[in-house]
Amino acid sequence: MSKLKRGKACKQCRSLKIKCDGIKPVCGTCRKGPRHDDCEYSDGPPRSRTKALEDTVSRLEARLYELEHPESSTPPVRLYDPYGPQFPPQLSPSYAGSSSRSLLDAPYQVLQVLWPTDYSSQESHGFILSPLSSPSRPSSTRPLLGNGPGNSPLGIYGSRSIAALESKTSEQKIHETLLQIFRPHACQFGFFLSWDRLTQPAHKSSALFNALYMWGAHLSSDRQRELDFKQITLQTVDAELTPETFIHTIQTQVLLAYYSFRTGHFLEARAHTATAVALTLGAGLHVIRSLNHPDAPIVKIQEENDQETRLQASADLVEEGERINGFWTVYMLQKNLTVALEPRSRVCGVFETAGMPIDTPWPLEMKDYAHGILTPDIHGDSTVCSFLDAGNVFAERSSSVAAMNVKAAILFHTAVYMHGQYRPGEVQPWWTAFGVVERLTNSLRAELLDIAQPQGQSSTRTILFTNSLLNAATIELHGIFESDTMSRQSCFAAARDMFRFGGANPQELGHLNPMMGTLWMTACNVFIDELRRVRAALAQGLCPLQAVSQQEREKEILADLNAGLKVLSFFAQESLLMGHQLAKVKKSMETT
Repeated sequence: MSKLKRGKACKQCRSLKIKCDGIKPVCGTCRKGPRHDDCEYSDGPPRSRTKALEDTVSRLEARLYELEHPESSTPPVRLYDPYGPQFPPQLSPSYAGSSSRSLLDAPYQVLQVLWPTDYSSQESHGFILSPLSSPSRPSSTRPLLGNGPGNSPLGIYGSRSIAALESKTSEQKIHETLLQIFRPHACQFGFFLSWDRLTQPAHKSSALFNALYMWGAHLSSDRQRELDFKQITLQTVDAELTPETFIHTIQTQVLLAYYSFRTGHFLEARAHTATAVALTLGAGLHVIRSLNHPDAPIVKIQEENDQETRLQASADLVEEGERINGFWTVYMLQKNLTVALEPRSRVCGVFETAGMPIDTPWPLEMKDYAHGILTPDIHGDSTVCSFLDAGNVFAERSSSVAAMNVKAAILFHTAVYMHGQYRPGEVQPWWTAFGVVERLTNSLRAELLDIAQPQGQSSTRTILFTNSLLNAATIELHGIFESDTMSRQSCFAAARDMFRFGGANPQELGHLNPMMGTLWMTACNVFIDELRRVRAALAQGLCPLQAVSQQEREKEILADLNAGLKVLSFFAQESLLMGHQLAKVKKSMETT
């Protein structure tokens, strides 16, 4: 390939300072990204510095006119004293030179970050950073705009404050839009906090909000902002480990783990998961309301002045609910990640360690905590062990969709572990456990069908994920006995049910939990194994009647397999993880 001439690379490659082949509409480097829109090229001569300055002056003059004639323009933006009581100590990454063509693009360089808006109010709290100043206190604390010559638009900061004002308004809208993009899919990526409380100005975790902005940019395919927000999240998450933001730090680590898992950065996903697990156990979130450990230790956090402070008790039921749901979210993350990335013989982790108490009650929906459903008489007592107890199989019904989701993850993880531990000639205890897990799986599936109809779209995604976990558990349990006809039929029925989606169109479901790719891959492998079996039988030479039957069977299997591949291909467009899993399935098909 001939060397590309200077200035002919696409804007994305130029901003990242990487090689570009100049192919249109999408260059080779961006295609590997992958990008979902065409590359931008500067085919014409670049703007001169003089022209750029003239354009800036024209823009500032127009903005100055708007400020001097508010009656003929939009209402002025209300400004706040940057050193008042509601001033948030948070900076934002710069987006100068971004090549993304997302609808979220800001026209000018970002100079500041606003504190997340309270959606119940039209007011927002923020600050302005002059492009030529440092983040430290400016020379004056007077209002930037107001009456008198000292506070005119061209006073203290001159035209710089006008540019900052424009950036303030556009950045606020960008942040609001990013949060709105992420919110409908939040629970699929491990969000467990109360959203209503999160958007109140009292919350101070800049790392958490930057993680939310990162996810919003990721889901909107705004690659440049996604990377910028990821970088600032990683830089600030450890520094914010305080008693006030402790649960927010756990939430941030969970969001980073799911992001890394979805984008195929498995080592980073493991690291963030391990951190979330350590913080969760250190805070005693696994023994909330424990009957066995009523005096469970609460984490100590070392402050800079060498004084120890402790994580305070929950202020109310909603805060306690955040901690309960936070524990089970981390618990599920650890189990799903090990199943997806580790061999069956190594799926057990810290939560399966002998003597590890897990007494926290099952999770509820956040609105249930606000309604007082978590009454004082509810306590935890060996929550997981009681669920898997052979003598207590049908004693307890799930209290929420969230609880059913956790139980399904437990059953799937247990089935994978049992598959890895099975050896021919197993003794009675293994078969007893097999029966317990199978009965629990079938019982939970029947319970799931009872509540599957009247749910919203967010709950629908969770229900479908739960159902897929249960089907995958059935496949893992019965996949051990490939020579048994009944077990093969159970596997095939479970795999087929996984792609029915309850009659919904998968392309209208939105973004799903990254673990779905692993579950779909499990189902596709069932179809591939059955296809091999049928074709091997046809190759042996059957009688005409049997041959016709097997040929019809082959067509049915191919139809189911193609349906699975179609779903995987659709979601692989936005998830590198599912793209890897799709490639594995196609490679396995080559041997059929």
